[in-house]
Amino acid sequence: MTNEPDLTKLHIVFNGQKTPPLKINQLFDSRRFNRFTAITGDIDADFINRYLSKFIQVEVVRGARPNATVKSANEVITKVALTDALLAVANKQPAKLFEALSSSNQSNVLNGLFQFEYAPVQAIYSRFYLLSNEETKDCRVILGSIDLNATSFENNANRYGEVLIFDNDRPLFNNLMDHFKRDIKPVLRPFFSDNLLKAAQKQRAESSKDEKAAGSNVVILDNDTTDEVAADDMTDIISHDVQQQIDNAIIPQDTTIAMRNITMDRSQAKEAIERDTKQHDTIYNLQKTAVSPRAAKPKIKARQKIYQQVKEALVSGMTPQQRSAEKKYTTFLYDRPMERNLVNNNSGLYVPNDAGTHPIPFGKLATISQIRDSLKSIDDVMKGYQRFVVDYTDDYGKRFYEAILYSFTAPFLWEIRTKASLNPEDGNDVPNFLILGATAGSGKSTLLRIINQLTWNTDRSLIDFGTIYPTDIAQKKNKTAEAIEHYMKEGSSYPVLLDEIEPYFFQQDQYSRHLVVDTMNELVNNPRAIAPVIGTTNYDSGFTMLRETARRTYYLQIDKVIDEKLKGEANRYIYNVRQTLNNTLFKDFVMRMAVLLEDDDTAWRSFDKKTGRLDFLANTRKLFKQYYEMAGIAIPDYFSNQICDDFKESSRSTWAKLYLTQEEDFKYRQQDNSLLFDISKLNTFNGFTADSIEKYRNALPIELCVDGINGKRGKFVEIKAPEFFQWIGERNPYEDESATNPTVENAEPAPVEKPKAKKKGFWARLFG
Repeated sequence: MTNEPDLTKLHIVFNGQKTPPLKINQLFDSRRFNRFTAITGDIDADFINRYLSKFIQVEVVRGARPNATVKSANEVITKVALTDALLAVANKQPAKLFEALSSSNQSNVLNGLFQFEYAPVQAIYSRFYLLSNEETKDCRVILGSIDLNATSFENNANRYGEVLIFDNDRPLFNNLMDHFKRDIKPVLRPFFSDNLLKAAQKQRAESSKDEKAAGSNVVILDNDTTDEVAADDMTDIISHDVQQQIDNAIIPQDTTIAMRNITMDRSQAKEAIERDTKQHDTIYNLQKTAVSPRAAKPKIKARQKIYQQVKEALVSGMTPQQRSAEKKYTTFLYDRPMERNLVNNNSGLYVPNDAGTHPIPFGKLATISQIRDSLKSIDDVMKGYQRFVVDYTDDYGKRFYEAILYSFTAPFLWEIRTKASLNPEDGNDVPNFLILGATAGSGKSTLLRIINQLTWNTDRSLIDFGTIYPTDIAQKKNKTAEAIEHYMKEGSSYPVLLDEIEPYFFQQDQYSRHLVVDTMNELVNNPRAIAPVIGTTNYDSGFTMLRETARRTYYLQIDKVIDEKLKGEANRYIYNVRQTLNNTLFKDFVMRMAVLLEDDDTAWRSFDKKTGRLDFLANTRKLFKQYYEMAGIAIPDYFSNQICDDFKESSRSTWAKLYLTQEEDFKYRQQDNSLLFDISKLNTFNGFTADSIEKYRNALPIELCVDGINGKRGKFVEIKAPEFFQWIGERNPYEDESATNPTVENAEPAPVEKPKAKKKGFWARLFG
């Protein structure tokens, strides 16, 4: 295992002596020990795949949350153990964990070699790890403040923990093992239920009959299957496990009364987050309604009645419009790096088979002839823009090509982000959002369809932002943002293609910050496959975003229109070109990108010398240059060798035009060598739009403002004069005054990038 972190933040005591830092694979040594039994807190699939795979026998119990606080013994059962068990199943945690295991570890579970369990009616706060080897008689006991996840072992986390290791202390080992078997084992149930394992076995059996699956054994279950498994499992927990524990006198007889009364005094337990509150309310009501309502000694209802209640609860609160909105995202491409097998031409990407019953590998190397044909089809697309767009230049054409390069890279962006980031903040340099700011008639929707064809071989995956929900539905804006978030978090890494995103989405904090900023923060702190968004929006003479949103978005400006006189000819031309498009090159690309991702020598931190920005598409450019070389085609002039920075240029142009047309409104303040501008003048009375104030405020870089962010707030914006005039590319008329002003030091202003020449031209399910 390479790049193993030293456990420097853990105080490790080995047989009573402090020991130098160990690595995780030394702590859980699968070479010396071959059996592993543990009670832990959190556990993730990546940890299992990395460190437990080589044990021949594994049994792991997931314990209760350590921060749970309750008032009585019955509340431990109802409000902690049973609620957590039902929530875990309702959120499909068992299915998600099983799907994230490597195919070999999935086999270990199916064959009974690996067991994962939890206690639905007892809160287990024990934490210990037992390793043994029956042949050598070696054993190890590990006690400490660790879980089986990478978070417990992060060196950069600001927390400390202790780990006590006892090697070959047979009495201690036997004591804990006996305690596990005698006291804890009777209250456990499998975390991977029989219902889940049957579904997995069924899918494997179907895969084995499909030649396209090419011997792949990985299990990725569809939503309908996991919905059914969750409903069955929740029903079994209530109707079987609880009743069995009562019958065996493990939990008291009055547990059913506690279940019936669980919703009493609910206000004290209200959660701060609305989603968590809804989940808890649903689970509580499930417990309550599962018991006869008026009997002195209430009994649990029949299984079929509970099953119907569970099915209804899983879709509670969802209107037909919300269910319809949820199903608009239909393109599923799963990135599974652990399954990547280059020898067998497996890129690590999977798609559902035609029947949607099991996953099959995605990606296939193309012939030189196919690569040449694909490049020529893309070139035909670009020739259409060259021919029909007014004032087209090769520099402008780079925007269209950049969008294609981004779309090809999209499924791997989350992997690239982890490899290119030295710290979480760096992750924002690999944006999960590509926005095409375009004027009407620029061909932006056509470009989105072309991207869809080049990657998915269809043009029907586009989602119209404005029609995700009907116009007359209440809280349409909030629900639309929730729906997009749901699409992104389905587990697929194929981009969400959104057409005509309305400008409010980027300009109003409650939408763009929640979706763009919060999603990117989640990604950089917890890397996983979250589908990127590729969307179009109206340029409308000056597109703006909140600064935090712009920091995490790749913005390309398409502000030239197709010649109105040639529109009919242009439509016929692009229609014919689109008949030649397919995703052959994309299938080849994912194979080659997979090779780069598996190569430890691949450089992912490539910075542009002019802008200083990370070029997260650098290796994509490298692969496309190789395509042109293989095909014997010269690299076209519209091929960009660097990231475009259109948002900065758009912002500059917006303020340059404002200054040139309203110079008298910029008041010079000699004392601070600054400009004061009354931003409230940008109102509808003066010919501006209703949201112009926020548009201009967002477009003004903080570094140009006196006192930073404070210089942008309020009625008056205060701007550093020298830097502002350099930014907009105009002569500073106050330069002589500032030079003679004794209150202003003669130091040169901070260098500012020379301006570019002006271009010519959901609702989510409550569970799962």
